[in-house]
Amino acid sequence: MQRMNLSSSPPPAYSSVPHGPNPGPGYPNEKRPAASTATSAPHVPAPVTTSPQPEVHEGHPAFANESRPEPSQQASYTSQTSEPPMAQPYVERHGSSAASPPPLPEGWMAHLDQNSGQYYYIHIPTQSTQWEFPTRPTPLNPSIEPTSPTLSTYGNRPLASPGLSHFSGKPMASPAFPPATPGYAESVMSLGAASSVVTGFTGPPPSSVLETYQDVPTNGVYFGPYLRYGNMDLENGIWFGSILLVTEAPQPPTIHIHQTTDLSPNPRQLKAYPIRTHRRWVFYRYDIDLQMEEDAGTKWTYAITSHLGCTRYEFLVAGRHEPSWRFIAHSGNDFSMSTNANERTRLGGVTWMWKDVMQKHVECGGFHVQLGLGDQIYADRIWKEVPLLKQWLAMSGKENRRNAAWTAKHEEDVSHAYFHYYTSHFDQLHLREAFAQIPYVLQIDDHDIFDGFGSYPEYMQFSHTFRNIGRIGIDKYLLFQHHSTIEMLRNVTRDNDLFTITGTGWHFVKYLGPAVVVVGPDCRSERTSHQVLAGASYQGLFPKVALLPASVQHCIWMISVPLIYPRLEAVESIANTVATGKKAVTGAYNMLGKVSSSVAGVVGAKSVVGEGFNSVKKAVGKSGLMGGILSPFGELDVLDEFRDLWTHDTKDLERTYLIRTLQGIAHQKGIRMTFFSGGKSMLPPPSLPCHRLEKEADDNCCGAGLVHDPQHPSDHKTMYQIISSSIVAAPPASYIVKLLHNSHKPIYVPLNGQRSSPAPSDTKEDMMEIFQVEASGQARENKRLMARRNYVACVAFDPDVIAGSASESVSVASSGHKAGLLSLAVDFMVQGDGTYTPPVKYGPVIIPGLEFGR
Repeated sequence: MQRMNLSSSPPPAYSSVPHGPNPGPGYPNEKRPAASTATSAPHVPAPVTTSPQPEVHEGHPAFANESRPEPSQQASYTSQTSEPPMAQPYVERHGSSAASPPPLPEGWMAHLDQNSGQYYYIHIPTQSTQWEFPTRPTPLNPSIEPTSPTLSTYGNRPLASPGLSHFSGKPMASPAFPPATPGYAESVMSLGAASSVVTGFTGPPPSSVLETYQDVPTNGVYFGPYLRYGNMDLENGIWFGSILLVTEAPQPPTIHIHQTTDLSPNPRQLKAYPIRTHRRWVFYRYDIDLQMEEDAGTKWTYAITSHLGCTRYEFLVAGRHEPSWRFIAHSGNDFSMSTNANERTRLGGVTWMWKDVMQKHVECGGFHVQLGLGDQIYADRIWKEVPLLKQWLAMSGKENRRNAAWTAKHEEDVSHAYFHYYTSHFDQLHLREAFAQIPYVLQIDDHDIFDGFGSYPEYMQFSHTFRNIGRIGIDKYLLFQHHSTIEMLRNVTRDNDLFTITGTGWHFVKYLGPAVVVVGPDCRSERTSHQVLAGASYQGLFPKVALLPASVQHCIWMISVPLIYPRLEAVESIANTVATGKKAVTGAYNMLGKVSSSVAGVVGAKSVVGEGFNSVKKAVGKSGLMGGILSPFGELDVLDEFRDLWTHDTKDLERTYLIRTLQGIAHQKGIRMTFFSGGKSMLPPPSLPCHRLEKEADDNCCGAGLVHDPQHPSDHKTMYQIISSSIVAAPPASYIVKLLHNSHKPIYVPLNGQRSSPAPSDTKEDMMEIFQVEASGQARENKRLMARRNYVACVAFDPDVIAGSASESVSVASSGHKAGLLSLAVDFMVQGDGTYTPPVKYGPVIIPGLEFGR
């Protein structure tokens, strides 16, 4: 990290591109905001930062332009950024024809629009504007996201597990992390991350999407870099990946790459391929293929040079025969539109948990890859922010909505909305650092398009509006998360990256070393109200897994919605009652009252029960955005909410088919099957007041479960379920956790081709009780799921090599080129109490290897 200190000009070994004047020592040109051509912004002094003394490589051309600062004190992890200046006072000019507005909440001012004669309102601290009269101190759509606190998220606190082991009475130590080390120094990407400059107000709220979204990169030149892991060639030891930059500059930035320790003067330059243009922005993909070392991992540095300067980034590439890859998994990487600014600030903003990810990235020597389990963005807000979609919602009549025309204006506005969601969200502090330095493997889920996409009735799902939104959402997903386009994928003849079987869903099978494979089926593109994946996709995926090489011991299935999860019997009972039809409405009141009262008893809210059938239907129906979409469709069956879940009756046979088939492959190949999933769609119970529905659309709980044969522990029928949700999205209320812990009936997986029933079988479902105590140390009543923001950190290790070490930092290395029977260690990193409390580790959950023939 010390070598990555920035200079005011690019080293000659990388580029000779001319650059602008030096803005000052220690501050990179590339991270300064671009000069404004319209309204000059108030001056912002450069942030005062303390950087560690760089290594001096005298005489080496790569460091010819490095400054030689005087020895100074070692920098701390505490981020120091300057505060943005207050916006210039705005002088109101009231017309004589409009009445004065009523008193405004604190922090707001009114201004009369001379064209319309109407007042619009300005939020002074953020300069956000809106036509609606403000009723609270914060704007409806704040333009400035809260940033993470300036204190270290981890410090020197040891990685000790607060809970007891599920398998023994001793605290569990993880082989994934060494003892705590000094905090990680802010990387090059955060040096330019001073608070956004607040420019002067320029007019009333715009009505066009293109005017609403202001897309300006933090560094003033490009969005990115986004570093993606493609795959590895086991036979030849080649690491494949790509870097994506999105820029409006006339020429693409240049990228040079070399091993961090290789200081030769002529590093390799990557070629820029323009793969897509969006308005004035061009997507450039830079393909990477690196020769892996035999055993030990190596760090590589890539340098991006633009007309404003040069910035360097570093990432870790495992050894060719190294089985012990370290990786993280996460989901829910954005806030829902219903989470207000105060709640976001209370949680530490988008970047709080990502700051901890980067801390662990340094402590453990680097993560080789990160697995994104869906919902990298929450695009649900598109229905409230795009005027043409709001008009579609306001239409009356099912046929009118289904047959409504899709115009070029729809195409432009929706496409730009998704572009803005990705570029603005991925450009946030610490999140962009992680996406530039930890190669990612990402998967689609519904919020990447909009909530519940794929699970609606056919007359909605196949309407022009739904189909075109889905097409654009998937297109942007392929661009930003896979650096690819439909046209490119159609012309690919190899399937070592993304591949399709039916022509609709895009799947992948990627190696994390010779012993671990991740399989990513596209569980959203082919989804309907009756299926998750098309039958042909299963028939194409299963042979690929069955033909994996003999070195593979663990197969991780990235499935965005968990297969193994507590049931919601009470809520489903209400939904079934409501679904009996209009003739049963009157007779259903008594039953609904009884069922909802029992639910209210669980959550302690009996006083709000009895609001009538309409309240029950609203509570069971879609929440948040879905309430806005479905309310015009008054004839919608309330059971449609559950059709997005694997446990719904329409997915029951498919779920059993998937589990039983993988058990057979595991037995034949000696491969341990494991499911990694994100959050599960969750409904508020009828006792919940309707004004809280928007906040509780997802449960966002983490935990671990498994299916197993109680008579034969750890045989091929044992498959673990790891649930990581969410790293950014707000956690649910405590009543949801109580609901999920209220299911005590034993659950069994039936034989293939049979529907689920209470009858015992050779495969039982269970949730593991790994959360014995709260993050504060207080004992917990509900031990199976934790409703806090989180991510999981994983490592493959050989138990014989580790030998149960609980206090030492163990380097898991391969013995020669042949690995022993490997296990996976999974640690849950859970946000603590308060924004200045370090995250707490729970675990590890040990997923043992499978002996051949068991």
